[in-house]
Amino acid sequence: MPTRFPQALFDLSGKIALVTGGSRGIGAATAQLLAACGAEVIVSSRKLDACEAVVAAIHAAGGKASAIDAHIGNVASMDRLFASIRDRGDRLDILVNNAAANPHFGPMLEMDLGAFEKTVEVNQRGYFYCTVQAAKIMREHGGGAIINVASVNAKRAAPGQGVYSMTKAAIVSLTEAFARELAPDHIRVNAVL
Repeated sequence: MPTRFPQALFDLSGKIALVTGGSRGIGAATAQLLAACGAEVIVSSRKLDACEAVVAAIHAAGGKASAIDAHIGNVASMDRLFASIRDRGDRLDILVNNAAANPHFGPMLEMDLGAFEKTVEVNQRGYFYCTVQAAKIMREHGGGAIINVASVNAKRAAPGQGVYSMTKAAIVSLTEAFARELAPDHIRVNAVL
């Protein structure tokens, strides 16, 4: 749990946040930081035990969190996730789209179609679908914030990561489009590179 962060500047008390890909790395750190700022965090990832480990760390630091396993690339799984959120109180203030896939590292000419489809399924369709579902809940409750974790590869494709870079560029464009569409509903949409 972060210890040197000015929580007074970012009081999220009473807010509910969902972090996809929250079981490790950037997602786990983001979940812990949101909890340190007072948010109740829903940690989501494909592996429930890994999510529960992050939840345990948040609880140990005095924060509020729960775990829901879900695969951002699977629509039925996402439907279960958002149904669960609605069942818990029908509210969501913050979405952090962080889950990502990069099953192929190497030349695009050597990438099979399955790896291409998985990358697009998670990194593009998954972000789109999560944003739509979260925004519907946020709209009903007066607004919210959506943060899409992109990559510097969105602006500068890296060798061996062409399709991953393409999907991250799509996330930046998707973010800009949603930001304009959802602004009247008091929903902010931003990307982090």
